Parts: sequence; structure tokens; C-alpha cells
Amino acid sequence: MVDWIWTPLNASDAAAVHAIITAVEDADAAANRTTRREVESYFAGSHAWRAQGAWAGNELVAFGLARTPVDNAGDVPITISGGVAPTWRAHGIGRDLLERQLMTARGLADELNLGDVLVQMYVDVSQGALFDMASRFGFRSVSRYVQLRRSLDIAPTATETVPYVEIVKMSSDWFKDARKARNRVIAENATLTVMSGKEWDERMELMEQDMCLVALDLFGDRPRLAGYVLASRFASDSSGEDGSEDMGDEGYIEEIVVLPEWRGKHLASSLLTKAMECFRSAGLRYIGLDVNVDYHASDSDVVTVFEHFNFQRVAETYIMTMTL
Repeated sequence: MVDWIWTPLNASDAAAVHAIITAVEDADAAANRTTRREVESYFAGSHAWRAQGAWAGNELVAFGLARTPVDNAGDVPITISGGVAPTWRAHGIGRDLLERQLMTARGLADELNLGDVLVQMYVDVSQGALFDMASRFGFRSVSRYVQLRRSLDIAPTATETVPYVEIVKMSSDWFKDARKARNRVIAENATLTVMSGKEWDERMELMEQDMCLVALDLFGDRPRLAGYVLASRFASDSSGEDGSEDMGDEGYIEEIVVLPEWRGKHLASSLLTKAMECFRSAGLRYIGLDVNVDYHASDSDVVTVFEHFNFQRVAETYIMTMTL
């Protein structure tokens, strides 16, 4: 007989879900921390989602989430995620959770009339037991993210300037062009999906907009967007002493995009340097980012470039998928 009971979860359970995530990140000494606002975004109307939690009395001891964009026509995976409270590990609840997650994902796919659907999950390289369990369920690794981090105590080295290009704060006037640039570039990466205007606006609400940048090509009659940076911030400790959300002392590069016609001109380096300068000016202590790498590749030229800027590897995460 199991010692927990599963029930559906909703946005009103965000605090309890965040508490589990915080406990897991503390126990695993995670380099990146999840904020309460991020947890609340899990229940946003831009996605079809199903959430469930395991309760031992009045204590939430595990949670699971399956979500996909509401306008998914079958070309976007259903992403499953979740966690088990550290004190409840090795009780069999992890296997129970994964089984239920797959059933939930299949049910969500049926409700959306998706037919066969790809399900994806993220597994930290340190989670060997979870990796093995997911593999036994039929998941296979398709790529991995290398998480990089750099102290901002040392100023970035100046990079070669790009002629006729100016890097400025991203105003709302450039949201549409930036989204179009993103959707154009993501065609090169099978793990990313096209964003609608509504999805982009909701994502921008989670960004630190004063630190989001655009690179504008000023050669010609009107400026053209050549690239952009999306940035957020988070706290090393995700809550303040009084339990309130901390403003965050670490900057995070969510996306750095350069359109094809401006590649090979040091624009990505210029955007990265400008972002680091913005973070330093705001009093942040660190900057972090993720680099997507082929699962079978031993390394990536992109990772090497960031290491040239004094970034250090702090973690790696596998992207695992299976078809239901």
C-alpha cells in the first residue's frame, strides 16, 4: 500500500509546487534556481496543461506537469516535468510519477486530437537513476544542454565593433521583429518551436526587459534588426529572508540570436559583451546561459567560444524523447 494520494493541481498550488522545487534544487546544489513567478507561468493560458500532485496527509511530496502550446497541431512535443521531495526519494514515488505522467500526456494528446505525439523531458547528467528509468520506459537522448556561468567581478574584454550596427535596449516596438527573427532561426533547431504573438508577449513578461537588447543595422533608409538578446534574472537563493521573492543577483541569457546575413561579423560576441556590461551596471554578480549540443558530440565550437569569454561549465542536461 502506497503512502501517498494523487490529486489534480492548479494555479492555487503554485506555492506548494515552488516549495518542492526549491527543496530539490537545494538538495542537488543546482546552479540555477526557479522563481515563484516561473512556477506560476506553468499554469498560463498559452498552454494546454495537466498537473498532478502526490500528498502525504497535508504535505505535497511530489508533483508532475504535462504541457504543450494550445495551438499545437502535432508538430510540437508535450513536455513533462516534475519532482519528488528529497525526503521522499527512494520510496518508489518517482516511478509512479513517470507512469502517471505518460498516461497524462497521452490523455492530453487525445484531447487535442494529436494522434501520435512526441513527449520530451529534461534530465540532469547527475540524475543517473532517472536517466536509466526513463530509458527503460522508452525514452532516448536526442541532445543536451551545457549550462555555463561566469563571474561578473571581472569586466568583459572589449570585442571588435560591427560597422553600422548599434546595440540598444529592446523596446516593445521591436518585439514583433524579434519574434519573427526567432521563428526564422529556430527552423535550424528541431528542439525549439515557433512562437505566436501571444506566446511571445507572455514570455517577455518573464524577462528582465531593461536587460533585453537588440542589434540594429543602421545602414539604409531605416534600422533593421540584425540580432537580439533576451535576458532574465534570478537569485542564488530564490527567496528573501522574509520569504518574499528576491530580486535576483544573477543574470541569465535566455536567447542570443543573430540573423544569418549578419553572422561571421562578431555580432554575437558584441551582444554578449553588451549584455555582460548591462548586468554589471545593474549590480549582478554572475551571468549564465545554456548551449544546445548534439547528444553524441563530445564538445561544441559554441561552448568553446563562451569559454573564451571566461564562462565555466556548471551542469549538463539531457533532452530525452519518446513517441506515444
